[in-house]
Amino acid sequence: MDMKINFLPAKTWNWLRMNETEVKQVKADRQALEKEEIPETFAVEASTLEPIKTGMGPDMDKLAEQSGFAAKAYRMPAGIKEAAALRLGFVCKDQTASLDLIDLIAEENSEMTVVMDYASDADAEGLCSVRTRAKVGKGALLRLVQIDCLGKGFRVLNDVGSICEDQGRIEMVHIFLGGGKIYQGCQTELLGNESSLQSDIGYLLQDDQRLDMNYVALHEGKRTNSEINASGVLKDASSKLFRGTIDFQHGSAESVGAEKEDVLLMGDDVVNQTIPLILCAEEDVKGSHGASIGQLDEETLFYMQARGISEEQAYALMADARIEAVCQKIPDETAQKLVKAYLGGDAADECEKNS
Repeated sequence: MDMKINFLPAKTWNWLRMNETEVKQVKADRQALEKEEIPETFAVEASTLEPIKTGMGPDMDKLAEQSGFAAKAYRMPAGIKEAAALRLGFVCKDQTASLDLIDLIAEENSEMTVVMDYASDADAEGLCSVRTRAKVGKGALLRLVQIDCLGKGFRVLNDVGSICEDQGRIEMVHIFLGGGKIYQGCQTELLGNESSLQSDIGYLLQDDQRLDMNYVALHEGKRTNSEINASGVLKDASSKLFRGTIDFQHGSAESVGAEKEDVLLMGDDVVNQTIPLILCAEEDVKGSHGASIGQLDEETLFYMQARGISEEQAYALMADARIEAVCQKIPDETAQKLVKAYLGGDAADECEKNS
């Protein structure tokens, strides 16, 4: 099927071609989830989760319906605070199109950590699609980490939708290193009072990689809080489109939302596109956007060169530092090692070992 995804909640000029994205010939012929490490406290079951809107939009749900695949749910019972991470490894095969449907439920006053990594052989080609939905109960905490280290011949569709009840909190880390064309959608509905979202995004794009993102924080409850931070590097002829929306809906009084972007440009042919959007239907709220986009400043470059570091080495160090900073947000040492191995050039072996 042909899909339209990553809709901007409030449209801008059509000639910019940033309101949504079209993805052609999407299908699903298998599922890629091959490895599960499940702490005993988790309950695993067929999902009965009610529909949750995701960042990509309704076409991802249509793909799920057409596939006939069932969603798999991982639930943390009320009051249980599990320190060990649930690990899900997705292994994508050459010349295949996979779709996995994952539902996560953190019941009242529980805590859970979920690490999902997507891997393939370095020279493999295909399509990897994953839809993750999450429901975070009253006073619960969900930590969600998703790491893409697929081969450059893959198209990647990673879609997330979540809701938070009173005092619920979601902490997300997304790291995009692999894939050729990567599409990321993420929508969080802060439904309950004093619910909160922390989203940290890191990416390193090279050659002609393209990353298309749509992040939406919907503030509905009172005194809700969202923070979206994106930090990445564009090299060669790579390109990136970041849509970041903070939507203060009626009734979300005393809420705060902030988004920040830091992009290092390392090529004359890179394309960087950003649409920060703050929507407001409530008076007593605070929304902000900040961005730092460009090359290394002359002062930093001079400082490094004065200590024997070449310009090429300086850019490489700063590129790695951006991803490492996001990597430090991952609450799991094994997942951190996976990312660091990729940056060190051992990505294929490390990804296969962890999947």
